[in-house]
Amino acid sequence: MKRFLLRVLLFSLIFFALDKLFYIFLFIAPKLEEDHRLELLLNGKINKELIVMGSSRGAYNIIANQIEKETGKTAYNISYAGSNIQFHLFLLKTLLEFNNKPKTIVLSLDNPYEFLYVKTFDYRYDKMYPLEKYNYINDELIRLDDKSKFSKIFCLARLNRNSFNFRKKGVTKESPILECGSMPFSIESGKNNFKFDDKKVCYPIKEELKDKKKAFLEFQRICKENNIKLIYCFAPNFRVYNSTLENRIKDISLPENRLFVYDTTDFRYKKIEYFHDESHLNIRGAKLFTSELSKFINLNK
Repeated sequence: MKRFLLRVLLFSLIFFALDKLFYIFLFIAPKLEEDHRLELLLNGKINKELIVMGSSRGAYNIIANQIEKETGKTAYNISYAGSNIQFHLFLLKTLLEFNNKPKTIVLSLDNPYEFLYVKTFDYRYDKMYPLEKYNYINDELIRLDDKSKFSKIFCLARLNRNSFNFRKKGVTKESPILECGSMPFSIESGKNNFKFDDKKVCYPIKEELKDKKKAFLEFQRICKENNIKLIYCFAPNFRVYNSTLENRIKDISLPENRLFVYDTTDFRYKKIEYFHDESHLNIRGAKLFTSELSKFINLNK
């Protein structure tokens, strides 16, 4: 029995020693990413007066350093393409946990899909996996049932298939990340085979997801509790403006929050040369839209 226990102890020591060797993969993973914005959040490096959040329409359509120049407020963009409101809520909590709280948050909304199921909008686990050396990230993945509680002890339990891929994980050349966190599309990268859609679509309120609406309400509650001015933002698509989500937001928004909609009468938003594709502006359109947003911010100081 004594010999058996010694063998178990020896095996355990060897296993723990080998497991710690896998930490090198956790250490290397963040260095392979070109998008370091989430890690900057975790390290308390994003201390700005104004923060832009959202999915691709926030990332590509709103230029944070332009807002700085036009409003005098320091600004940074932590929008992620393909992200949903639950992920935006996580970013808000992370921002407040490790950084100075901003005075203003601009939350770019996806019209009309903000509360609906859309396959392309998800919780961006892929942006979290390279940062699993941080206990804060690992704890969040455990909460989301994406990681086992064993990952609190074992490095190996934090790894996934991509942990063994040592290729540099970059962003597309057509929308590089600026120092301010924004990712506007170049003019040359856009398509030219789409047409302006003038059909209005009804908003299916019965198809709203409870989890998305809950996250939205919590997002605005946290902003209120921290005395952060919250601006909901509607960027243009290459289609006629649909005000049904705007009206829905007004119904559930706190009265102190502000809602910004682009100038729907501006003919330039009907010109293809201002768009990258049907859903996103190129840098020419982003500058135009950001200028509008800056004026709105200045009027609501």
